[in-house]
Amino acid sequence: MRTHPETGGKALYLGNHSTRILGMQEVESATLLGSLLEHTTQPQFVYRHRWRVGDLVMWDNRCLLHRLVVDDSMQRYRRVMHRSVVKGTVPV
Repeated sequence: MRTHPETGGKALYLGNHSTRILGMQEVESATLLGSLLEHTTQPQFVYRHRWRVGDLVMWDNRCLLHRLVVDDSMQRYRRVMHRSVVKGTVPV
């Protein structure tokens, strides 16, 4: 869990990079992480962008789980991604 420094909103800080929850047994930790990831990726919480020429998408990594969807469009279109990082606070 982390607190967004501007809004004060709470967010789960997890993703495929999460390997375990400190203080929990490995199996219990993996089960909970799987349940949390399953919950957060339910359709009502997901935004999938339908790309059009000229689109620009920006997001706040402090409160968003994002992932690339691999599909046939990746073979047809060039993907250009620029990453900008703004100095900020450590997750709390």
